[in-house]
Amino acid sequence: MRNRPKMAVSQKFPIIAQGKIMDQDKRIYLKQETIRLGFGSTSRDTVIENYFQVDEAVEENMVSIRLLNISDQPFGEATLITREELDQDYTPCPDYFKNKKDPKAQLAEKHVELGEDHYENRQFFSAEREFNNALALNKKNLKANLGKGKSLYAQGEKKKAKEIFDQLSQMEDLYEKENKHIFNEFGIELRRRNLHDEAIANYAKAMALDSGDPVLYYNLGRAYYEKKDRENSIDQLTKALTLKEDFIEAREFLNTLTGGQTLQKSKAAEPRPEGKHSGPEPRIAG
Repeated sequence: MRNRPKMAVSQKFPIIAQGKIMDQDKRIYLKQETIRLGFGSTSRDTVIENYFQVDEAVEENMVSIRLLNISDQPFGEATLITREELDQDYTPCPDYFKNKKDPKAQLAEKHVELGEDHYENRQFFSAEREFNNALALNKKNLKANLGKGKSLYAQGEKKKAKEIFDQLSQMEDLYEKENKHIFNEFGIELRRRNLHDEAIANYAKAMALDSGDPVLYYNLGRAYYEKKDRENSIDQLTKALTLKEDFIEAREFLNTLTGGQTLQKSKAAEPRPEGKHSGPEPRIAG
């Protein structure tokens, strides 16, 4: 764990203020520890976060702390630590309860993060397990549904994956503005799996939400192109350029199609791999 400069506890949040225990929010402290999971080439460091409630000052240089459970209730026996340990190894969380998410939602997010790590490491079975754990807590978790579908597809379970994708496409939350990055990623996943009709339907729903986003029209143009629908591809790329005249990728792509070339013969016009350049696709354009 990274050592922080020492600071007197009283400079941060005193345990006792005028003879009274301080407000509950100011009694919560975070302790982070780094542990290694896995073996050999698949091992990785993971940061574990635990929150503690400081109960009371036992004596001048000692305080009593208890671990918080998933419901944010202190449990188990109290542990005595010095004020110096509290200052060095723990971080105060003055707005802990004000900013706190639902415990189940937080746990689901942790399972999603673990699932995404496993997926990136091509540990698809372990990834599916973590996404299932998240879905057991919240069956409508968008990232967990998308991750499970991707994991199943990677394991060769194409029919099951498509069922998950179909369910995901029916979730209204997917097409809310704050989830734009998720439905963009979903569209990319569908296109990569040659589910072009599904990808096109996904982008159509996204456009109903935000018809002024040129990246969506570019994504839709790519989906139509891969479906070998040149006319609709040109139409969507033209709309993208109407919204954003300096959209370089869209212009190069459109010039290739209208110039009678093929993407394979025009390296400059070839759509770049997602996330590999500084153009619009870091927003996950498909």
